[in-house]
Amino acid sequence: MPTRTDITNWKPEKMSEWATELETDTQFYETQLAQVLTHFKDTTWSGAAHDAASDRIVEENDQGRRLSQEVRDVATALRAADVRLANEKRLLLGKVSEAESDGSCPVPLKVAENWVVSSARTSGDVLTGDDRQTVIDKVNAHQAAINAAYYSLTGAVSEVGVAISTASQEIRVRGDLLGDGVDAATDAPSNAADLGNEDGKALTDYLNTHPESARDPAVLDRIASQLPTQTLTQDELRILSEGGKVDSLPAAVQEYYRNLYQTAGGDGVLALSEHLKISEESGNTVAASQRDALANGLMVVSNENVGTGRNPDGTLANAGSYQNLPSGMRQLIEAKGTDPNPIDPKLSGGPLVAQQNQRADTHNLADLMGQANPGFEPGKELGTNLFLKSSDMIQDEPYVYPEGRDEAASKFLDIGSRNEASSHQVWSGEGMPEGYKARETVQSLLYYDWPDSAQGSGPNVLLDRITEESQLPLDTERGDRGRADLARLGDMFGSTDDKAAWDNTRKEFASNPELANKVSQIVSSNLESVSSPHLAEGLRGESKVLDGVARWNGEEGNRLLELGSYTEEGRVGLTTAVEQHRLTELTEAMQNNPENPGSILAGGNAGTLSGRLDSAMWDAIIGEDKKRGEDVIATEEQSMLRRAKLMGADMAGMLVDEGVAKIPGSQIVQDVTGLEAGNTTSGLIQELIGKPEYEFKDRPEAQDLRAEAEQSANQAVLNAANAAGQLPESLKVDGRPATVEEIIDRGNGAELSNFLNGRGLNSYVENYRQSYSISIGEQQDKAAQGE
Repeated sequence: MPTRTDITNWKPEKMSEWATELETDTQFYETQLAQVLTHFKDTTWSGAAHDAASDRIVEENDQGRRLSQEVRDVATALRAADVRLANEKRLLLGKVSEAESDGSCPVPLKVAENWVVSSARTSGDVLTGDDRQTVIDKVNAHQAAINAAYYSLTGAVSEVGVAISTASQEIRVRGDLLGDGVDAATDAPSNAADLGNEDGKALTDYLNTHPESARDPAVLDRIASQLPTQTLTQDELRILSEGGKVDSLPAAVQEYYRNLYQTAGGDGVLALSEHLKISEESGNTVAASQRDALANGLMVVSNENVGTGRNPDGTLANAGSYQNLPSGMRQLIEAKGTDPNPIDPKLSGGPLVAQQNQRADTHNLADLMGQANPGFEPGKELGTNLFLKSSDMIQDEPYVYPEGRDEAASKFLDIGSRNEASSHQVWSGEGMPEGYKARETVQSLLYYDWPDSAQGSGPNVLLDRITEESQLPLDTERGDRGRADLARLGDMFGSTDDKAAWDNTRKEFASNPELANKVSQIVSSNLESVSSPHLAEGLRGESKVLDGVARWNGEEGNRLLELGSYTEEGRVGLTTAVEQHRLTELTEAMQNNPENPGSILAGGNAGTLSGRLDSAMWDAIIGEDKKRGEDVIATEEQSMLRRAKLMGADMAGMLVDEGVAKIPGSQIVQDVTGLEAGNTTSGLIQELIGKPEYEFKDRPEAQDLRAEAEQSANQAVLNAANAAGQLPESLKVDGRPATVEEIIDRGNGAELSNFLNGRGLNSYVENYRQSYSISIGEQQDKAAQGE
């Protein structure tokens, strides 16, 4: 992103200066054209030859005039860009100045290079009360204003860039027609295809020149300088990101890139990319933008949702296609590790060298695609194939690829995941070839231990996309698609048809906190998929969408709760969501029927949901600790003992980190593990390794959990009553709801009973306890059976 200094130093007026130079040169050119006509008219010869020559000169003059008009169009675009960008710059820097000179703010503010607004004060008393809130409000207000101005400016840059780039491309097309005379096409931009072919052939000729030392890199620089650098505006990219269709891609740009790629072939495109990469690494910023344009073009011409207009039936005209990529490039993408070695009869060294070259080219292609600017997404077919390519690459042994295999696979995944339709297809299997196994592909990508250097976001986007789309309105393509994929989440991770696969899934989530947190976030945002009134235990059949809500099979829902509980963050997130659900249920009942809220709460599912969550958390927290402990005792081998203790300490450390007090039963967690909160350190783990007296603890007694649940239910009622303005002062302490223990200790137990009885809430607490007990009982039964 351009920094504050960058924008301050921008000189948009240079574009008007350039426009003046273009107009001056164009005027001189037009004068010369006119002199040619005048000179010919002054000749004294006549006859058929004269007439033919006259016609040809007139036609060439017309083409020259059209070329000069194309140049004037560029000058016009440059002047418009100057005016617009100067105004956008002034507005943005004006917002910065307003923030830094705001005298109504209790402290001075500053705006950083990255446009972040903050306090400029470095010393003095800490602000409190109204002054602190005023500063917060001021910072937020100024930040919002600066953000709006900044995005307006970057959008303007994108739009004027497309206008200038399109006009420049048409100059090249028109200039290429000079000399064709009466054979010249009147619709010049359609000849952009010829220019693409011309540059593509130049790349092919470059590669066919031998020896390599005879190749002229100036050919590559010339082609790179002619690449249209702006293809889609920011607004068009937004439309794509929202699942829409763009029908305004300039035809000349599309035709040029499509024919460049097809004629140059995969080898030619990659040769140009590698040349630009070397220039970029040497500090050539122009080469960097040219390489971005080369990658952006691949995205645009492959995208089925990008066209150059509309057909009479309303469909996109000249829509993009995966087939627009050269066949050699598609072969690289579609090649599988299980394929026979590629054999090139012209290549010395045989199949092994051919395979090594193929994989080096695959890395170079991934590197090029990774240069595509944010927002440029591939077409659906290309995106889906990139998912499959990434999954295939990480199945192979790393040594068969050059160094950087994981980084290349991550780039393919990152680019493929930009297309939400591709993500849906890979997740659901819809439209995939026979034999495709969605679960295997998705799990291979999500469970893989991606290196930090990969920096890809693809795995996260797979899940983030479902979270976002499942919240969209009903009867929208993206919303319905997201809810269908949300319903498949249970089968993807918590399927009950394969115990070995479930055990492996538990292992993967226990060692992948980021994935556990993602699932926790999804489940926390969709509790109605786990449990709802009349479906408190979930569906008994296949997970599906019912009445616009994704509903999970009961056991699959329990398993998702468990998988989201393998981290402290995940457990706290789930617990918070369940508590919010319970408090909302109580508060609304008290507000809607203050005299008898219990009648509304009779059909609630809060008790069952809380019980199911606690059961799942205990499954994640304790897992199979007892079995591991018994295995250790049976083997009597010190190495296994040390390993078991290390795993136990690591698991216990996750349980009782500093946020554990937010989890129901946190005191019981401490009793189970024998560890205090905050002891998750390597020193503690090493200490535990050497303590033979350490042993795995039994699961807590069900009665302890039930007692905790009943007290929690009573406390939730008090909190909700207070929120609804229904709680008597006698049940408060210092203006807040008293705890049940405080009420009993003050001798106000009778008042609590009267309050609950008078509103029918005793039955709610009892129903909650019973529902919770049933769920906990089922969990205890599973634990006894070793499940």
